[in-house]
Amino acid sequence: MRSTHTQQIVSIKDERLDIDRIDRYRLSFFISSEQCQLSIYDIQKKQLLMLENRPFNTGLSVVENLEVIYDDHILIAAGFWKEIQVFFRNRQFSLIPYPVFDKALLKEYIRLNEPTDPNLDEYRFKILDNLGLTIAFAYPIDVKSWFRDKYPKTSLYFNHQSIGYLKGLKGQLRDKAQSSLYLSLNHSEALIAGFNLGRIAIYNQFKFTNTQQLVKLILLTIQQFSDAGQSIPILLHGTNHQLKAQLPTLKKYFKSIDLGQRPSDVMIHPVFNELESYEYFDVLSNL
Repeated sequence: MRSTHTQQIVSIKDERLDIDRIDRYRLSFFISSEQCQLSIYDIQKKQLLMLENRPFNTGLSVVENLEVIYDDHILIAAGFWKEIQVFFRNRQFSLIPYPVFDKALLKEYIRLNEPTDPNLDEYRFKILDNLGLTIAFAYPIDVKSWFRDKYPKTSLYFNHQSIGYLKGLKGQLRDKAQSSLYLSLNHSEALIAGFNLGRIAIYNQFKFTNTQQLVKLILLTIQQFSDAGQSIPILLHGTNHQLKAQLPTLKKYFKSIDLGQRPSDVMIHPVFNELESYEYFDVLSNL
């Protein structure tokens, strides 16, 4: 079921989810300061078994909110998952062309975009071979420690939302287009990627407060890698609330907007069809 509020509460579960088979399942978290998406995936059968969106209590820290979910959710508190992956939704990241990447400079790369404190943040990187680049990113040490404490015997993997989004786009790129733009509207944040002939030219994340500001930021992004302007083809994903709110105005400014589809390589029970095909794209691309 889902609510109709901006911060949607979503909880959908396939009846085939079996707590006695959790050792075959992967549990995933997508964590921002405002909410958390949870998914359970059967690795052997390649089936999505659960998807939830949990808004956070803004009066609590991220760790405190995770503790609430852990205490409230019998499945999340299970300790024998095959593996757990955690994606962080923050601005502590930087994209570096792989040929010039130096892993000794992770902190400096991230500081180009956002402040970071080595006493509070952990640093990692991920090489995206198909895009020829590396993503350096940071995430809170206290959140990592929370996962280590709660799941001491489970394999844990930490990533950044930029990695999840760009990985998902691989199967939906318009390789023959001279220039193309990919946009995901997640509540008050936009993820945006520009490609030229299937090669990444730019990626960014930004907050926006209204549609006019969103349009200006999209146009500024396009100017940095293409002269197509308002004619550039756009593929749009995001939350149902944001797309309904922003799409009518976006269509007035941009001539070619298509709604994105969910990944085609995941088996999804019809119970999940209450979600629109363009929703939770980065989550479904990284089950």
